[in-house]
Amino acid sequence: MVMTRGGGGERTLFVSLTRKDDVVIKERGKRPYGPLSTGPEPPPPASDAADWSTLPADILISVLCCLEFPDLFSSAAVCTSWRATARDLRRRGRINSRPQTPCLFYISATGAELYSLAAGRSYSLPDLPGPPVADRYIWGSSHGWLVTADARSELHLLNPATGEQIGLPPISTMEHLTPVLDDAGELSRYNLSYYNTTLPRKEAQPPHPYEVGELRGILYLKAVLSCDPSQGDCIVMLIHHPMRQLSFARVGGQQWHWITSAPGYAEYSDCIYHNDAFYAMNLQGGIHRYTIEGSRASCDVIFKDTLQYMAYNVYVARTSSGDLLQIWRFTDDPSEGEEMHTDGFEIYKLDFDKQCIISIDSLGDDALFIGHSYTSCLSTRDYPKLIPGHVYFTDDAEYWLFGYKNIRRDIGIYNSEDETSVDVVTPQPWLNWPNPIWIRPSFTKINQ
Repeated sequence: MVMTRGGGGERTLFVSLTRKDDVVIKERGKRPYGPLSTGPEPPPPASDAADWSTLPADILISVLCCLEFPDLFSSAAVCTSWRATARDLRRRGRINSRPQTPCLFYISATGAELYSLAAGRSYSLPDLPGPPVADRYIWGSSHGWLVTADARSELHLLNPATGEQIGLPPISTMEHLTPVLDDAGELSRYNLSYYNTTLPRKEAQPPHPYEVGELRGILYLKAVLSCDPSQGDCIVMLIHHPMRQLSFARVGGQQWHWITSAPGYAEYSDCIYHNDAFYAMNLQGGIHRYTIEGSRASCDVIFKDTLQYMAYNVYVARTSSGDLLQIWRFTDDPSEGEEMHTDGFEIYKLDFDKQCIISIDSLGDDALFIGHSYTSCLSTRDYPKLIPGHVYFTDDAEYWLFGYKNIRRDIGIYNSEDETSVDVVTPQPWLNWPNPIWIRPSFTKINQ
């Protein structure tokens, strides 16, 4: 049902798509939980049913913009006019009124694909701009955009739904990197300096040389966007080595800005964006709020450290009701070369008044997504195909990922009530590398 307003007043429209053939993209895979029941089948339409092909354009656009993308693509099979409208919406990037249910982006033997949790199947993506996405490392996913590193370790934003790509400022502008040229004046390697945010700089060891393509597996840890780049001023916050520091850059800008306002020995694990500021969590559970003004970032320590040790798998998320969560992820301790598996999660609500964490037993109606993607809680009332109280996770074990690229990735859905995990889909259609990542597809284009 869609409510619309026009020159003739408010109208209520009931739309039933009876044809589910997908004429645009291929399907593969199955849901692990089976389809949700939608009640009895509707009666067949009467012989004098309305001609959907003559539906007014403004109403049709309102309907299509409210669909999940699998239904939007399927709607193109209804009739010629629907197909033309759906294609025009996609071409102009006007599909922006319906936030999409997360999908798993991955590389298969045949190319880039999205596994849709809403549809319970995979969709092959069209050819994406070079360099080939299968040859990149993926370091983040926010607002429908991937943050990728190419073979020269340069960073790009890539929207796999629209095929748009934006180059980020050259990494040679990052504080800790010094490019080294060969005799012909070509880039030969980078020297990575090791010092923290304490000024003046004090290097504890000589700079370490890294080959151009090798650096991307050493330097980057996670990237977060402040907004969809199509909305205008977008900032990329990067957690990087040495010592899990922060640097940021504006999309369309010319350089990276090193954050020197951080506490001297703060090493960060995760970051989110809220109320015009970045909230970064360090390895001991403390949260530091960074407000960006021009090329500088001011820091406020808003939550003290809660752990007596360094925890490398801790995350920060904001629930659908507005609370901030601290999430601890536990994995087994496999022998060298063996698969790593997530054993469980502990979830805590932050009490800012008492500066303490409070254990919670349930996520309520929310579903949690973690990994290299933006850490987020989504209400299953808004996204009914998600499972309440479950954690959707992907592999982000820093050293395990790069040390053993060919072993099975740790990806699944965790039930916080009975503490069990299941596969997202069986058999798994993705390659073990690049690492699959959650993404909420966005069809809004920068140049509409």
